[in-house]
Amino acid sequence: MTQPIEPANEMTTITAMALYTYLNRIQQLDALIRQKRTGPPEELANKLGISERWLYSFLEEVKTELDCPIRYCRLQRSYVYDNPGKVFIGFMKYENLGNESMKCLGGGTNLYFFSDCIYLCSNYA
Repeated sequence: MTQPIEPANEMTTITAMALYTYLNRIQQLDALIRQKRTGPPEELANKLGISERWLYSFLEEVKTELDCPIRYCRLQRSYVYDNPGKVFIGFMKYENLGNESMKCLGGGTNLYFFSDCIYLCSNYA
């Protein structure tokens, strides 16, 4: 006889919501960068719903944990990627990944959110 699955407790729900918010913020940042519409740091922080101080920490985490080549371009008044690419957060079958893509698979080291996740660094716009 199998054991019934325990319902999610309040802490699991809070953690899941925090993870969803964090991943959503990464996707929103990626879209704004690819469209070159981030604006200066204060404006980007407002668009992401975070403080400017937290924005710098967030950008550093994304650069470090996801290896995103992000920099600020004063000419365009926007954060940009040094190389064309896109952050991919989702599920992809191994058979759909080529040998080159498989070399880019990795997992986070410091963020507990990503400790068991796999992400793909894509060089395709």
